[in-house]
Amino acid sequence: MDKTDLPSFSLSWLKPRYWPLWLGLGCAWLLVQLPLPGLYALGVALGKISGLLAPYRRRVCATNIRLCFPDLAPKQQKDLVQACFRSVGISLVETIIAWLGSEKKLSQVSFTVDGLEHFDQFYENGVPSSRLFCIGFHFTTLEIIGRLLSRQTSFALFYRPHSNPVFNYFMLKGRSRYAGRLLEKNDVRALIRVLKEGIPVWYAPDQDYGRKVSVFAPFFNIPTATITTPAKMARNLGLTVLPVTYYRDENYRYHLRIHPALENYPSDDEVENATRINQILEKAIVAHPEQYLWQHRRFKTRTNKIAKIYLKKRK
Repeated sequence: MDKTDLPSFSLSWLKPRYWPLWLGLGCAWLLVQLPLPGLYALGVALGKISGLLAPYRRRVCATNIRLCFPDLAPKQQKDLVQACFRSVGISLVETIIAWLGSEKKLSQVSFTVDGLEHFDQFYENGVPSSRLFCIGFHFTTLEIIGRLLSRQTSFALFYRPHSNPVFNYFMLKGRSRYAGRLLEKNDVRALIRVLKEGIPVWYAPDQDYGRKVSVFAPFFNIPTATITTPAKMARNLGLTVLPVTYYRDENYRYHLRIHPALENYPSDDEVENATRINQILEKAIVAHPEQYLWQHRRFKTRTNKIAKIYLKKRK
């Protein structure tokens, strides 16, 4: 969808069950008026609180870190879990900035892009000479990086509709501020239209979508269900695939790197294709492990269906 296709406001959204969300959205609008240092301090505090209020996600995060960083001492693993939740808290205020912040607010944020020449080489007089497919990942800086990057180039991104219609509306409205097009996850026709128009597409393939759409490829030396969608789309639609990685430094400056287009990708070997993507992600995580979204169940699907690694939620 483009900006004119956003859902229309519905009076049913004013029902009492949505009032807490409306209150939260109002608070978010007020918070984004704060100076950036105050927002980041609030994000750190929210991160500390979220670790206490979300014990299940904390256990998931701890399990992932134990599996991926077995050489860390228990105290180091615990410290990394705490750092991960601080980063999630900061990402909450970053999302508020990305969705609600003015251009004046964004102009106060430091942002650098490395490797823009890898992107520019596929443009002729401002028009892409190839269908560009950017592979990004679920780092906590994802939302604000998208808003910052949109100030330099236009792109389309995928989204998953939210079950709450009010939140879904504000999510789409917020992301429409920086995405040239929004593509529902399974809308292949819209994807093809966007690619034909020469708009680059941003896609994050690093979540567990189950064995039906995945192969098992190594990720931190663990056989991990990795979706084959990027390779299949690249093969079927003739896409040029460019990985992108990003992080925030200790001074809240943001950095994005556009990597060279993957050569000889995809191959006929789906495990090899998935492994190449996982290797890029793994290298980015090692550089800034606390900024990856370890709270999701990356290893939910196992080679042995019985070998579950995540405990069930406590009722």
